[in-house]
Amino acid sequence: MKPSVFNIALVGFLTSGPAFAGERIEINNIYPLNQEYFQLSDSVYFMQDNRGYFEVVEGPLEEGPVRCVGGGFGAQNGENSIQGVCVFGEGEDTFTMRWKAGEQGKANDWSIVGGTGKFDGMTGQGIATTGAEIMYKAMPLRQSHITGTVNIPKN
Repeated sequence: MKPSVFNIALVGFLTSGPAFAGERIEINNIYPLNQEYFQLSDSVYFMQDNRGYFEVVEGPLEEGPVRCVGGGFGAQNGENSIQGVCVFGEGEDTFTMRWKAGEQGKANDWSIVGGTGKFDGMTGQGIATTGAEIMYKAMPLRQSHITGTVNIPKN
């Protein structure tokens, strides 16, 4: 049997190095909840504007402020259009992560879509899981655990 061009390309893709190489990151976003749900007949509309901070567990970043905004529809069957951005840092040194809520309870996907200052040209991708709300001094907080890889050009 003669191998097809597709099979040769697939084997080449699978045996080549990773499509995206970079430094591993692991961070936690922690913020007070500022979100709303609007119940519809067979779904909800969700929106958030959360401001807090991020702590670095691993990687080439320093902790700082973070703001995550987003919205979209979530259906009872788990399908959704919920997405948004998180802006990390402050002043001239920020990077922006785009996220999309996972289907059927899966982790959120994220990618870096821009950076300024020392993060200019930054790229990256990974997943995020949002933990159950925690209470701190009777204030509900949310923690999102973010893992993946990033490339930060040395300017």
